[in-house]
Amino acid sequence: MTMKPAVDARKSMISGALWTVSMRWGMKLLGLVSTIILARLILPQEYAVVAMAMLVVGLIESFLDFGTDTAVLRKDYIDDDYVNSAWSLKVLQGAFVAVLLVIGAYFAGIYFGDERVPPVLWILAGCVFLASTGNIGMTLARRNLNFSLDFKLQVTSKVIAAILTISAAFFLRDYRALVLGVVSGYVGGWILSYLMHPYRPRWCVKAFADIWGVTRWLMLSSIAGFMLQKADELVAARIGTSHEFGLYNVGADIGQMPTGEIGPAILKSLLPVLSSIQNESERLKSGVLKVLAIVNAVTLPAGFGLAAVALPFTLAVLGESWREAAPIVALFGIAGAARVMVKPLSTILVLKGFTRCQSRIVWIEFVVFALSAVVLVPQFHLLGLIVARIAGTLTSALLIIYEAHRRCYVPVQSSLNMLWRPLCSAITMYFAIKWMQQFISTSMFGLVAEVVAGAFVYGLLMLISWLLSGKPVGVEFEFVRFVGRRRSQS
Repeated sequence: MTMKPAVDARKSMISGALWTVSMRWGMKLLGLVSTIILARLILPQEYAVVAMAMLVVGLIESFLDFGTDTAVLRKDYIDDDYVNSAWSLKVLQGAFVAVLLVIGAYFAGIYFGDERVPPVLWILAGCVFLASTGNIGMTLARRNLNFSLDFKLQVTSKVIAAILTISAAFFLRDYRALVLGVVSGYVGGWILSYLMHPYRPRWCVKAFADIWGVTRWLMLSSIAGFMLQKADELVAARIGTSHEFGLYNVGADIGQMPTGEIGPAILKSLLPVLSSIQNESERLKSGVLKVLAIVNAVTLPAGFGLAAVALPFTLAVLGESWREAAPIVALFGIAGAARVMVKPLSTILVLKGFTRCQSRIVWIEFVVFALSAVVLVPQFHLLGLIVARIAGTLTSALLIIYEAHRRCYVPVQSSLNMLWRPLCSAITMYFAIKWMQQFISTSMFGLVAEVVAGAFVYGLLMLISWLLSGKPVGVEFEFVRFVGRRRSQS
């Protein structure tokens, strides 16, 4: 029987966040460099083939996501039977997904209207099953707050995949290079998981019922979560041309890159750390509110800033042939910031066992998205899908704030206090940059100038509002405390 290690929650949270931020940004930097090169070798309609196939993979996986990693991370005490049962459930999940991918490949080809999709899905079916048999020891490493191991695995496998993809693209110049990159990522990750961690899982079914009792509502939440994240792409792939869908898919990836990498990276280390103090109610609430303030102080300016410089950024990263993706990048920048905004409060609901409540909120968000899309898509085409996502996300945010107050006693006013300063500062920064663009060209120099000016405006507004608000806890408070501690040590 193993218990979570005794830790300094604040120190572990910061350390874990740094490792996971480094991991995700290291991976994203590699991905960005890869995208910059590949965008000049492969046309948008070629990107669309692999994107369509990955949509199908994600959809089926979401319906069979047993949430085993979450079960291992949140439980105070576990033994080998519990860990092995979690791994066995993952293997079953992978087998089911692989079979459904093979069966559904033909129908996916008909839906997307592209005969190249089915063969890609057959290849991905084998990759998904292989990944499901990977070493669950990597999850145990996160449970023990060893985030550096995950960093090494993810970055190494990403480097391998990027090198192979770019090399293949120079020769193939089509979607096959992207398929090769995806396969190498799956295979590399599987091999590294066993090389980097000594744990060796074996088949076991003893704790199936226990794990299912923890994760069944998470499974429903996972389905709705995928639909929220990818339903717009499923619709876009159907109503748009391959060229339009390629623009939409890459634009979504670029637009959500800043917030999609910073926020989740911090939150990835949040669950195991908060789990170690879940019986200390006041300390738990205080920790969640601090994370809420810090996450939004970083992600809101990143999202709104990218929205403001979307055109020069898109031209610099993807090239002139991708100019039409700029509005998509802009809207997804805002959508990404909104998506992460109240995630710390969502985490405390999961930690306290309110997974059914969490699932219900996600499904309400999906309904709002669907209804909004029905109204907006006929008028704004693919851009209407992104606006519909934002509408659903804001609805969900309000519900999560309310439920965190009602079930976990996190005051609504305290949550809002952590949000209003970075939100107002980020919006003001956005309009300041748009005003500047009247006098600056869409060159690389102009892009750099806009980013620097935006950062200055945001930082100044945050500092002023922090002082006027009485120096509340948040990123400024932690920074001042860190500087003061360093001075006292010198």
